[in-house]
Amino acid sequence: MAIDQESNPMSCPRCKTELQYVGTRKFHEGTRWGFLGELGELFVNREHFDVYVCPRCGRVELFVDGFGEEFRPH
Repeated sequence: MAIDQESNPMSCPRCKTELQYVGTRKFHEGTRWGFLGELGELFVNREHFDVYVCPRCGRVELFVDGFGEEFRPH
């Protein structure tokens, strides 16, 4: 069951201001492989996160992309 996103916005746990969705971001884990270049990137873990920001206090909330999206407003 999906939640009505308009009547149930996500709020900042710190200051209770409505969080703003700023998009999906890719985070790179590990170091660059230097001489292996792009080939080395095959062995690096990358995760995609949906990012929400509080415009009042600057708190950032990260959610794994592709999980539970029907419960979050976009």
